Amino acid sequence: MKSFFTFLFITLIFCGLQGQEKKYSLLEGKIGQYPVLMQLFETKNQESEEFYFTGDYWYPSQEIPISISQEPADNPQTLLMLTWSEDESQQEFFSGTFSNGIYKGTWTKGDKELPFELKITSAGSSISYFEAKRKASLKAGEEEIAGNSSYYFYLPKDLKLQKEFMLKIDPEYTDFDSWSRMRLRNFETEYKKEVQEMMKDSPELPSFALNYEFVEYTFPHLNSENYLVMMHESYQYTGGAHGISSQEFFTYDKRKKKWLEIGDVLDLGKASEINQVLDKAVRKAHQIPSGVKLNEPENTIFLAEKIQYSENFTLSKKGINFHYDLYEMTPYVYGYFSQFVSYEDLKPYLKKDFKY
Repeated sequence: MKSFFTFLFITLIFCGLQGQEKKYSLLEGKIGQYPVLMQLFETKNQESEEFYFTGDYWYPSQEIPISISQEPADNPQTLLMLTWSEDESQQEFFSGTFSNGIYKGTWTKGDKELPFELKITSAGSSISYFEAKRKASLKAGEEEIAGNSSYYFYLPKDLKLQKEFMLKIDPEYTDFDSWSRMRLRNFETEYKKEVQEMMKDSPELPSFALNYEFVEYTFPHLNSENYLVMMHESYQYTGGAHGISSQEFFTYDKRKKKWLEIGDVLDLGKASEINQVLDKAVRKAHQIPSGVKLNEPENTIFLAEKIQYSENFTLSKKGINFHYDLYEMTPYVYGYFSQFVSYEDLKPYLKKDFKY
């Protein structure tokens, strides 16, 4: 459920982004004696005109991103970043000052406190911010209706790497400006045509049902020594009870200079055995006994009868996180589902040339 609410939150705040530079920072330092990295996305609130931050931090020994977001602080000079957790005892707080490229203060989790100090690194300059959006307006009687299409993209500044990534999203990609102009132009044309036909065929439709929203964004999920993991997420609303979103991850191995597919990591000739490992992990995590389908227990969260490996995945130094789209494993209300499996459990099925 966490990733779903993160998506909704980021979608809302991205609607206020402006400008093209200095939106992404990568910081390096320590919490106490423990090395950490933190990435921050600077965001502008459209209503208040104030800037604030969201992002992730991770320990280089694990490379598992932990989401953080800025919260109001009693002292206006204090930057307070919080992690998300349903269990408040597991919530973490970064409270300190951020100036001259240095963020330092006190990290707190429960009754544990440690000093932290992080400095902006030059590695953050490898990411650029791009934005494009369009509002297509029509009249429905006396009311205005509109379709909004927006792109908020953090992309690798290296043009070769950028294009390789974007071609995975759209084979027609050339460069962001040309691509976004084409997509926005097509959106406006198709939206107006579709809505005009709907108003003609179903004049009783309420005007609010004709207000569409399309949003896409990309940003680094992880930008570590070994991997650049890019997330691409899209959201669309075309009437009805709620919109629908999708989420994809793409992992670039900086050592091999290669975008990885799941077949580069796992021996898919042993898919049945890999699925058995996943099945064991998901049953342990959700306390489902063997011998029954995942969707059979009375209080189960699952729609799916079983789990299989996903080609939508992220890597860390500890294991693989398999990601599943809305409705693929669980109902919409639970958001995106993911299942972590350690390299230790998958060891017999890892490709021989895969290094973690």
